[in-house]
Amino acid sequence: MKKILATAVGVMLLWSASFAQPPFLSPEFAKEFCELWNKTKTLTEGLADWAKKTKGGKEYRTIQFYRTDCGGPEKAVEVHIKYQDGKAICVYGGKAVDKNPDFRMYTSTKKWKELAKGDFGFMGMGIMKKLKFEGSKVEAMKNMGPFKAFLLNLGKIPHTDECP
Repeated sequence: MKKILATAVGVMLLWSASFAQPPFLSPEFAKEFCELWNKTKTLTEGLADWAKKTKGGKEYRTIQFYRTDCGGPEKAVEVHIKYQDGKAICVYGGKAVDKNPDFRMYTSTKKWKELAKGDFGFMGMGIMKKLKFEGSKVEAMKNMGPFKAFLLNLGKIPHTDECP
């Protein structure tokens, strides 16, 4: 009887682990975010021209982001966006490794969640008030439509709110 019970508990633990959700803005979350990026036409097509303009000899553009209430830049995650077949394709999502990202964004979990729900206020200004932003603001403003899709995609990935 004990063996049967132990086996049943083990199977239930394995089953529940298969449905585990990553912490919000963790490396695992960034990987899933990268996969969702590639299914989002507004990002793949809308940022194709932006993805062409790589800097510093890199073959991709980098967007880095983190939650200020869960640590600083050492807790950042990033996506690498590469121009490929006429589209902006996400080729990496995970722990931040790029020392010179094109964009770095950070704010509290609460504000990230508001942005992911579409709570922008006056489009560009509303976003910029809620979010600390490093990188070309002119470039970001030119791509505000796709940037909105980027933020909304953050809310589409099932996750936990624990710090990564």
